[in-house]
Amino acid sequence: MAYLDRKTPGVYVTELNAFPPSVVGVETAIPAFIGYTEKADISGKPVYNQPIKIGSMADFISIFGVGFKPIYDIKEAEDAAVQKGDYDFKVYDPNDKKTKYYLLTQTGSSQFNLYNSMRLFYANGGGTCYVVSVGNYTDNGNTPTGITIDADKLLAGLAAVGEQVGPTMLVVPEAILLANNGTADKPWESSKYQTVTRAMLEQCGTLQDRVAILDVYGSQYTKKENLDQIVERFHLDVGDKSLSYGMSYFPFLETTVVPLSDFNYMNIGNPEATLTEVLTWENENLYGKDTSRYKAVQADIDKIKTTTAEPDVTTLNQNLTASLPLLTNILNVIVSKNDLLPSSGAMAGVYTYTDANKGVWNAPANLTLSSVNRPSYKLNADQQGNLNVPVNGKAIDAIREFPGRGTVVWGARTLDGNSNDWRYIQVRRTIIYIEQSIKNAMAPYVFAANDGNTWVKVTSMVSAFLQSLWSRGGLMGATASEAFTVQCGLGSTMTPQNILDGYMIVQVTVQLIRPAEFIELTFKQQMQGMS
Repeated sequence: MAYLDRKTPGVYVTELNAFPPSVVGVETAIPAFIGYTEKADISGKPVYNQPIKIGSMADFISIFGVGFKPIYDIKEAEDAAVQKGDYDFKVYDPNDKKTKYYLLTQTGSSQFNLYNSMRLFYANGGGTCYVVSVGNYTDNGNTPTGITIDADKLLAGLAAVGEQVGPTMLVVPEAILLANNGTADKPWESSKYQTVTRAMLEQCGTLQDRVAILDVYGSQYTKKENLDQIVERFHLDVGDKSLSYGMSYFPFLETTVVPLSDFNYMNIGNPEATLTEVLTWENENLYGKDTSRYKAVQADIDKIKTTTAEPDVTTLNQNLTASLPLLTNILNVIVSKNDLLPSSGAMAGVYTYTDANKGVWNAPANLTLSSVNRPSYKLNADQQGNLNVPVNGKAIDAIREFPGRGTVVWGARTLDGNSNDWRYIQVRRTIIYIEQSIKNAMAPYVFAANDGNTWVKVTSMVSAFLQSLWSRGGLMGATASEAFTVQCGLGSTMTPQNILDGYMIVQVTVQLIRPAEFIELTFKQQMQGMS
């Protein structure tokens, strides 16, 4: 022993470790978000295509800015649309003596989901995460309304995350906005979405330390008559590889994360034209022409033409919304159009909340979503059955609305639903947790002596970790020996040839917890007098 090899007389103190090395559990809920942002800079230096770790929405805003500001044009609705109620607002025209109906149509095709998905993530329990900005809202010199989501940029961001140790979930809320194949009758078909989705699953299967939370492309177009087609296309899009690492959710969510203060009259195209016209009509309807109140409000309406700089815009917008409910109604319509979001951001928050409060071995399901009014499509039990247990096993987890509970996550299956091993989300994620924790703890034993002393240390270390996991309810079994076994040694897990080849083989078996997905209640009547 080195501490007995002294050269100089004296008194020496030697501290000996009483406990063996331990396995430290890895983090289980660290999502990596990929998408477009307003900016991406730290201390004035650009950080595009770099995974940046943040811990709050304030961190996100300071580095990546705020959300995209879409522009909407006011267009008069056709009679057929009016008959169906397909219009956004109406106003009485005192000049033509009739009510007119209008639509708000977005100028250009630009739309970005990342910022509001981050809001939804933090509203549902989100915490530490990584963000990769692949570009800004005016990328490549385009106007903010002219840029489209680029699949190659998303793939580049995905590649950057692939080199980052730490993320345990992949979330790409922009993937749902990739261009479709150009077929107006089938807007739910997108080969670009297919490419990005399969790349996400491939990365997860290769690295084995993360899962992909997917949105079903075309969910925002879902109607009863095309639900099956959208689902069939999604099954094709995800392919057949690394399915146990993928979880998908349907449908979109009508959220409340976008406040009215995000928008003002500047979000309306040519506000000095149609907008001032309809507001003038509303002014006359409310206050009567040539009254002092009418003149004061009209003076504010006229300022729309010349007031375009903050903070004057904010002040004028507040005055106008206070005087004219119509403007508030118009802005609320714009809010509702931007509050429609894919569910992946909310689910990343649910995973984080579940792991922190219940443990990764619990299903991230049967929880009510926060900041969500309702799902965009109301599924019934039969429809969910086809999503949850499809013939090909590629399950889509439903988000449903229940009376008295709100919007609830009502599914806990991976895309590998036909596998008894990997059917459930918490089974896959618990195995990742165990594998990565033990893998990290084993690193110091690379090049260690492949002998009995090392085997005992490793077996003791792994057993202690699994014992702790079992005691916290993470493994199934009445006793620890029923819950797991750990073996390492010559004659049990290794042959003499394995040792000569430099292999130390540790065999771990665990009994994982599966959810009570189907609860069957059986009732039987008993005849009077019978025992």
